Amino acid sequence: MAIRRMRRMLDDILIPVAFGTLTTLVLAQLAMQMPRVRDRVETLARSRPVMATHTGTPPGLAGATGSIILTADSAARAADVIVFRNGVSLGPFTTDEMQILVHAGDVISFRDTMPQGPPVTVYVQDGASDMLYPVTGETITLGGGTATASLEPAAFF
Repeated sequence: MAIRRMRRMLDDILIPVAFGTLTTLVLAQLAMQMPRVRDRVETLARSRPVMATHTGTPPGLAGATGSIILTADSAARAADVIVFRNGVSLGPFTTDEMQILVHAGDVISFRDTMPQGPPVTVYVQDGASDMLYPVTGETITLGGGTATASLEPAAFF
């Protein structure tokens, strides 16, 4: 008896509602094919406020800073590598190690002044404990035909 009532409810209520929904969707699609209706809907949509999503650094992390330590496998070869932070030169390696202060979103990049020379590998030896990127252990190899390279933009927890 209960199963018959459920089938009757399905037949009497659910099927007409599904059919009505489908019909409404088809009619709305057909109406949008008419230029006057489409123009009216687009005008109405432009007059309403738009919800914008915030992109960029969250307010709490805007002032996040930390330092990274870069180590080169050869101090002599690293002297030909110029380090940049956001396109501003920080100078070449003077030893096989360089410590750089970074802010959220900073990009550390490298340019080898002797790209056809022997390769040199630069390692991210250490970073701040709350830094997501660049990752400790990340490597960049320059030379052997590679003139420029960049690390991931600095990001913090």
